[in-house]
Amino acid sequence: MPILHPIFIVIFLFLAVASYWEIFRLEKKQSIFIWITALLIIIAVGFRINVGADYPVYKMLFSGFALYTTYGDVLDKALFRPNTEEIEWIFVLINKLVFDFGFPFYIVTLVMAIITVTLKFTTIYKNVAYPTLALMFYFMPIMFFEDSGQMRQGLGIAVCVASFKFIKERNLFMFLLCMYIALGFHKTAIVFLPAYWIVKIPLNSKRIFWILIFAVLSSPFELYRLGGEFFASLSPQDISGAYTGYLDDRYYGTQVETGLNDIVKLFFIAILIRYDKKGCEQVLWYEYMRNLAVFGMALFYFFRSNEIFAVRLPGAYMFFVTMFCLSNLVYAVPERARQFLYLGFMAYFVAMFFYFGSGNGHRGGFTIDRYDNALW
Repeated sequence: MPILHPIFIVIFLFLAVASYWEIFRLEKKQSIFIWITALLIIIAVGFRINVGADYPVYKMLFSGFALYTTYGDVLDKALFRPNTEEIEWIFVLINKLVFDFGFPFYIVTLVMAIITVTLKFTTIYKNVAYPTLALMFYFMPIMFFEDSGQMRQGLGIAVCVASFKFIKERNLFMFLLCMYIALGFHKTAIVFLPAYWIVKIPLNSKRIFWILIFAVLSSPFELYRLGGEFFASLSPQDISGAYTGYLDDRYYGTQVETGLNDIVKLFFIAILIRYDKKGCEQVLWYEYMRNLAVFGMALFYFFRSNEIFAVRLPGAYMFFVTMFCLSNLVYAVPERARQFLYLGFMAYFVAMFFYFGSGNGHRGGFTIDRYDNALW
C-alpha cells in the first residue's frame, strides 16, 4: 500500500506528540512547536519537484508568464483595466520576477509556501488555544490540496484568514485591502467579502441547526444559478466569467459524491452545535469564528449540486471550522470531553493519513516512491 514520504511522516508524528504535550502536559500554547512545523512544511512544500495535482500546469505557465507577459500587463490586471491576462496578477508577478532573476521554478513554490505558511500559522497561533492541534487539521489533509495543489487558492485563503485580525478590530479599510490582495492570488477570494458583516449575526445552537437544514434542502433547487448576474454586476469580468463558466462544466459541474466526507462533516457539525455555548463562554472571539464556520458549511451544502463551487467557494470559511472552532472547543470543554474529542480527532487524523496516502496522496506524488525534493 502506498504511504506518504518520510518528510510527511515526520511532520505527522511531531504534531501528534506536540499536540498531546501542549494540551495535556503543558496546558498552554508553545511557539517553538509552530516554528518547527512551519520550517518542515516550507521545506516539504516549497522545494518539492513535480509533486502536486496542479504542479505541471504551474510549471508550464512559469516560462509562459515571462515570455509573453510584460509588467505593464500585470499593472493593467492589478488596476482592473482591459487586458488579456487570465491568471491573477500577484501570482503572475511572482513568477515573472523569479524567472527574470534567473531562478528555477521551485523558488516560486518556495516563495508561495513561505507566504501562505506565515500568514496561516501566525493567525492560528494568535487565535487558537492549542495551535498544534489546529496545525494537525491543516496538515491532514488541507496542506496537500491547497498549498501543494491549488496553490493560488491556498494563497488567497491565507490572506483571507489573515484578514481576521481586521475583522475583529472592525477596520474596514484594512479588511478591504486584504480582499484586494487576496483577489490578486485567486478570484474565489471575493466570496469572503461578506465575512466582515457575517461575524455580527447573532447565532445559537438552534439557529445554526436551521441554517444548515435550509442549506441542505435548498441544494437540489440549484439557486446558485441566479448568482451569475449578481457577480456580473459587482465584480471584474474575469470573476463573473469564471462563475458562469463552471455552472454547467461537464467535469466539475456535477454533484458532490456522497461518502466518508459527509460523515465527517456531520460529526463536525454535531460538535459545533453541542458545545457552542461552551465555546462562546471560554474562547475569546469564538462567536466570530463560529459564524464564519457555519457560513462555510452552509455554502458547501448550498452548492452541493456543483462540485467545483462546493469545494472552492467555501474554502476560506471552511478554514475556520477545523483550524479555529474545533481546535478551540478542545480547550473550552471539561477535561473528560477534552480527552474524548482529542482521541476522536487523532483517530480521524490517523485514518486520513493512510486513506489519503493510498489515494490522492499517491496520485499527487506525495508517497515514498514518487515524492522528489530539490534539497535531496
